[in-house]
Amino acid sequence: MIIALVMAGGKGLRLKSEIEKPLYPINDKPLIHYVLDNIKDSALIEKTVVAVSPNAPKTKDFLIDELNFSKFDNTFYDSDKNDYYLDTLGKGFVEDLSNILEIFEKKSKEDILIFINADLPLVKSDILDDILNHYLSQDKPALSTLVPVEIFEEYGVNYSYEFNGNVPSGINILRSENVIQEEELLIISRYELIFNVNTIETAILTNKFL
Repeated sequence: MIIALVMAGGKGLRLKSEIEKPLYPINDKPLIHYVLDNIKDSALIEKTVVAVSPNAPKTKDFLIDELNFSKFDNTFYDSDKNDYYLDTLGKGFVEDLSNILEIFEKKSKEDILIFINADLPLVKSDILDDILNHYLSQDKPALSTLVPVEIFEEYGVNYSYEFNGNVPSGINILRSENVIQEEELLIISRYELIFNVNTIETAILTNKFL
C-alpha cells in the first residue's frame, strides 16, 4: 500500500506566530489543508496519515473536528476510510520518524510511505506522482528528493542546508521498516518544492504564488 505520511507535529518556531504552523493561513486556508488536498488528487496514494504531536494540539483538533480524520488503529488496513491521524511524542523529527516506522513495521513491512512536510502547499499531485513513479522504477527501498540551490536563488527563497549544491525538499520515501535503508537521490528542478513555509518571508512569497 502507498501511504502519505504528513509530518505535522513540529513547533514551527521560525515562523514566529502564535498560530501552529500546520494551521498557519495562506489566503485564509491552513497550510496543511493545501497539502491534504494535493494528496487527495494523487493517482497513486491510497491512504493519508497525519503525524501529530503535543506540540500542535489545535492541528489535531482541526483534523478531527473539521476534516473528520480518524485515529490510526487496527482498523486502518481493513477500513474503506482513507484519512487518519497518528499521535507521536513530538521529541524531534528523527525520533518521531523512527517511532512512525516502528508502528507501521508491526503491521506490515511492505508499505511504501511517502513523507511530506505539512508546510509544502504548492506541491501538487502531479509532482507527488512523478516522485512515486521514479521510486517504483528503481530498486532501492528509500528515496530522498532534492532541489538545486539555483532554484532557491532564482526565486529569492532562503535555505538552511545544502548537499553538493542541492537542498532537501521535505519529501522522502521509505519502506515501512525501522532500519537504515539504502537511498536513491532524486534531484527535481521544480520551484513548487522550495516553498516550505518556515518564515514570514516565505509565507508572503507563497501567498503570491497561490
